[in-house]
Amino acid sequence: MNLLISLLLLSIVHQSVISQRLDHPACQAGFKYIYINSKVGWVGMGFLWTSTYSRLHNITLDLEFATARLADTSYLGDLKILHFHFLRQLSSEKRWNVNYELIFPTQNPLPDMTKLTLNGDVICIAENLAFTPQKPDLIKLHLEYNDYLKEQKVTGEYIRKDDATVDTPSSQTNEAISQNAEDVDSDTVECGKVDTSNIHVPLVLEGTTIQKGTWPWLVSIYSYSKLRLGFKCGATLISRKLVITAAHCFFDAYNRKVRIDDVLIILGQYNLKRPHDQGTQIVYPESINVHSNYRKSNNIDSDIAVVVLTEAVHFTTFIRPACLWKEPVAKDSIIGLKGFTAGWGRDENGNFYTELPKQVEIPVVSDEACLSSHKAYSKLTTDVTFCAGWRNGTDGPCNGDSGGPLVFEKDGRWTVRGVVSTALSTDGSNTCNLNEYVVFTDVAKFKDWIISFSDNSFPL
Repeated sequence: MNLLISLLLLSIVHQSVISQRLDHPACQAGFKYIYINSKVGWVGMGFLWTSTYSRLHNITLDLEFATARLADTSYLGDLKILHFHFLRQLSSEKRWNVNYELIFPTQNPLPDMTKLTLNGDVICIAENLAFTPQKPDLIKLHLEYNDYLKEQKVTGEYIRKDDATVDTPSSQTNEAISQNAEDVDSDTVECGKVDTSNIHVPLVLEGTTIQKGTWPWLVSIYSYSKLRLGFKCGATLISRKLVITAAHCFFDAYNRKVRIDDVLIILGQYNLKRPHDQGTQIVYPESINVHSNYRKSNNIDSDIAVVVLTEAVHFTTFIRPACLWKEPVAKDSIIGLKGFTAGWGRDENGNFYTELPKQVEIPVVSDEACLSSHKAYSKLTTDVTFCAGWRNGTDGPCNGDSGGPLVFEKDGRWTVRGVVSTALSTDGSNTCNLNEYVVFTDVAKFKDWIISFSDNSFPL
């Protein structure tokens, strides 16, 4: 039977919010990742059409997907048909539609669909994604559905490939990264250290897109805005359970605090369009702690928040913490020094977000230089902020980089001293003005407060 796959996006019938949808890179026809909320996480959904208008009483659906190694193989996920009904397709004809849901046995990272078959017809196949070092387990789910009895039965098969000499998927974009880059002893990872055994490009690479793994502490924060989940801010991983970012990242356009259930955090993300990519971990906040002085003395004072994660992070080549700056605390100690900041924010070509993160080196200036450069800084700077930038119109953090880190190499380790807070806007627009300095929250002024959230599972 020939099948015609709809290009329509599926909406979740039983949810009150519109969820984020992600295409699978190799199986875009008939399968999508759908994010429900922080409790449910991600599910797989499909929307398939038959090419015949005659009724089909028996449906078989076979899904094969590659996952990270499963500690517990007693649960292989779940597959079920949600709807099977007669609908008008994009054309004038009416055809039978199969709407199914896939529950994953693990979500970190999200599994890769390797084969999708409906009634014996292959919808898509991506054999190169099976049995990779990052996702060595293969799961096959077979569903039989009888529409007359409204009954469905699911069986599963689990296959593990122990041969470690498999090829890296062709979609891997960083050839310099070892195939076993994620296989590290998490207990030996130190803060502020890049995995140089697998990453061959140094952090200091001015003016170019960074390579995956060179900023392993860079974190992306997503939240619901206007009923859609989208990228919100950058952030910094500083321990197994702590992430620091800007406080304003957790308020919407109407100054309402974002609900914790509407927030998710992605560790190890590189491509902003592929949050489910290899090497990522999707985690959720146990608590979001906005500093009590935020917005008390001015609009951005104490613009910092600590996110405590629900579970301890497993460190890998792509997920490692930055060191937390402790001493010296005085701002004079960093004036004139050049630090590095990175993120997915607006670039010189006018793109509001960049697909891959970029970094820039910028110098810290004195409060006096900052205040004398523009009168607006008298309302934006305090004793817990500092200014940095070139004022050249092109180099510096911009829209979309909020919450990200400003790091310095200190005693051979990359150490976070600043959090991207705010900048002046270009006249008549909401675009950052890089002809002026950028304001950072001074992390050193909050070190005791930050450490108070630590469970001592990782030394700060």
